[in-house]
Amino acid sequence: MENIVLYCKSFNRDFDRVKNLLESVKQYNVDNIPFYISVPKNDYTLFSQLDGVTIISDDDIYTVTDNNWVAQQIIKSNFWKLGICENYVCLDSDAYFIRPFYVSDFIYKDNIPYTVIHEQKELFSWSVTKTAELGFDPKIGFMQDRQSIMNLFGRTGRPYDFGPSPIIWSSRVWKSLEDEYMIPNRLTFPQLIEYSPSEFSWYGEALLAFKSIDIYPVEPLFKVFHYPQQYIEYKQKNITQEMIAQNYIGIIMQSNFNAPIKY
Repeated sequence: MENIVLYCKSFNRDFDRVKNLLESVKQYNVDNIPFYISVPKNDYTLFSQLDGVTIISDDDIYTVTDNNWVAQQIIKSNFWKLGICENYVCLDSDAYFIRPFYVSDFIYKDNIPYTVIHEQKELFSWSVTKTAELGFDPKIGFMQDRQSIMNLFGRTGRPYDFGPSPIIWSSRVWKSLEDEYMIPNRLTFPQLIEYSPSEFSWYGEALLAFKSIDIYPVEPLFKVFHYPQQYIEYKQKNITQEMIAQNYIGIIMQSNFNAPIKY
């Protein structure tokens, strides 16, 4: 079993973005961390033309009927059940690395990964004057999703964000959620996501509740452009990729607003 692998759940519409991600892995993966991509069965042949990565079928992880956002969360969160690794860096197709990275960027010691855990203040500080332009307040949805899961586990205190992607997930944490919460309550993972569609929060709150690994906090690993306005503002300020690389090891160009593949 590997200590850590890179993993991406993708599908045919994101093929070009995945190729960009893969090229960045080939360029910057100093410690040769194995890379896995899972795709729907119908896309397996298309993705099999890629080299330097292991392609697997989503059905080998979890059988779902659709390839929507919910299904993607379910599959990503169950990758650990393949028994391939102790830990995995869960990447989205629209991510790519921008400087050399190492196992030590993800693992602290004794096979225990860093945990992405913070209060999302950078995004909320930016969006406080943008609610009219965006048409909604990002903080409201964030608080609702996190609080609903906190309530289930009886946790009080500050709501945390355990994302955004990429995140470093420990198989031990996912297993503790299954053993300590899902099985006793006769719940499936799709039921959890139906209740609160935030796989990041299910992982993080399970970690805080069951303490299956020690917590070594880390802020987001990649610079994420959640909204087009963020991307436009960065470009207007002449912020370069090299500047971003001083604090982040990668960039996410959100495909949901049809961002360019590269910054």
